[in-house]
Parts: sequence; structure tokens; C-alpha cells
Amino acid sequence: MTQPAERSVGEQIERNVTAQIVITVLIIAALVAQAITHLPGASAVEDEVGPSANYLVRLGAVEAQWGVFAPNPRSSSWRIEGRVTFEDGSTALWHLPDGPRIGANLRYYRWRKWLERARSDDYRSLWEPTCQWIASLYDESDSPVESVQLVRLSHENRIQGAQPPYEEVVYHTCTPERAS
Repeated sequence: MTQPAERSVGEQIERNVTAQIVITVLIIAALVAQAITHLPGASAVEDEVGPSANYLVRLGAVEAQWGVFAPNPRSSSWRIEGRVTFEDGSTALWHLPDGPRIGANLRYYRWRKWLERARSDDYRSLWEPTCQWIASLYDESDSPVESVQLVRLSHENRIQGAQPPYEEVVYHTCTPERAS
């Protein structure tokens, strides 16, 4: 006689009525929060629950911005660089990671969403941790990191012809923290 196969933890959770209710409530809350964050213009509902809905959407990492679509698509392109200077005078240039041309869309999209925040004056609190993180990527280098500059690169998009060169602005510099 054969014994029944043991259920995985995921299957046990999915078959539990209480877990099903919790999952359903979370899905509904995420959908309602998304809907509230995309209400047009100022509304009483948005004024009342908008900040909470925004918090839930960001907490769940399901925030969506629709600025790439008509009627007002973005008119500029942005990049950031981390310019790393080592104590021996050598330098390195950090860019957003990119992956294979096929199949890496979600990974690339997440980096692009992070870029929107990390370059923004509205999210200055991200600048120092970003700077320190980039420095930490070079911990195994022959020479210690002396400084990291975060650089915004931007240009206004042209509809026709070649795009103009990026304009550069150093917007944050840090000295890496070293373990004692």
C-alpha cells in the first residue's frame, strides 16, 4: 500500500481556508490601492485615503507610473553614473546593470524605477545609501575607494534625428564608510 505524498508548505497554505481568505483580502487591497492611486485629478476619495493607498502600493512594490503614455509622455531621457575614485588615483565608472536583450525586462524595469528615485531631489534620502552601496561594490579592489560621485545625465529627446549629448551634473559625493 502506498502512502499519500506529503504536501508542500505552499500547498498546505493554499488549502487552508484562513490563508485563502488572507490572500484574497491582500489581493483585493492591492487592487483597490492601485485604483485609488490612479484616480484622475483631486478627489475626495484620493484626499481621504490616497496617502495610505500610496504607502500600500509602495510597500507591495507594485507602484506604477504612466508618464510614458499619451497625452503627456516624458520628453527627456535620464541616466545616472557612479564615478569611483580610488586612493591610488585610478577610477571606475558604475552604470545601472543590464542583462540579456531578451528575458531581462522585469529586472531592467525595476532598475529603471529605482533610477527615477535615486536621481530625484525628492528622494535625497537615497543618495548617501546609493553612494555607499556603489563604493561597497569595489571592496575587493587593490586600492581602497576614496570617493564616489553620483552623476545625473539627461537630455531633451528629439523626435527626429540623432539625440543630443547628455548633460552631466554631479549631485552627490561621498566618502565610503570603512569598518574599523
